Amino acid sequence: MSTKLPILNAPRFNDTLPSTGEDFTYRPFLVKEEKYMQLTKDSEDINVIYESLKSLISSCTSLENVEKLSLFDIEYIFLRLREKSVGDIIELKMKHIDVEDCDHVETVNLDLKNIRVQKYEGHTNLLLLDKQTNVKIKMRYPKYKDVLRLQQGQGDFDSFMEVLISCTEMVTQNDDVFMMKDFSDKDKKEFFLNFNMTHMESVKSFFDTMPKVCYDLEWTCSKCGKKESHTIEGVQSFLS
Repeated sequence: MSTKLPILNAPRFNDTLPSTGEDFTYRPFLVKEEKYMQLTKDSEDINVIYESLKSLISSCTSLENVEKLSLFDIEYIFLRLREKSVGDIIELKMKHIDVEDCDHVETVNLDLKNIRVQKYEGHTNLLLLDKQTNVKIKMRYPKYKDVLRLQQGQGDFDSFMEVLISCTEMVTQNDDVFMMKDFSDKDKKEFFLNFNMTHMESVKSFFDTMPKVCYDLEWTCSKCGKKESHTIEGVQSFLS
């Protein structure tokens, strides 16, 4: 007779990363990993949230380098894990945008199976800065660490500049390719400081229209009958 208790095998599921299309497998989280889910839900410290998400994804997926994942990749994977581990229906407590006429709080069911990464038509990570000189920059999507950097800097100019430099992979001009990793921080900062407002608008458009995990939730108040619509985005918004 065996002296060891049997091990229960968790089912595995297949999916692809929204940012790259890379295949990966994942399983529901176990009791020993539930603490990461709770920390993600309850914490107001974005560092704690990031470390919890990273630990959970590392344990439950076949992905090897979680730190390289974009922000929306991490959010997407987390919601898939939550769906398979706890259930696909969550209850949200929704208030009217204008509570002066009705302060009723409505319980609204949200099906996580309907949550997908929203991609904007015409969005590109290759930005043409100058038609005459044909200067372009190739961007990568922000990682969770980039969001941390912005929050810790409270959105100031230096923090934004650091994230912008970090998210720029290369500069091209006709057949010439300049890899940003080959240049000093001083050279990279000088390059961006010489941008005009039109150049900065192109960069801003890239960040504003990059893919994101969100859902347009529509509901009707059972007390006053008014219809409301809210855009739900961000991991904690789906779990509140």
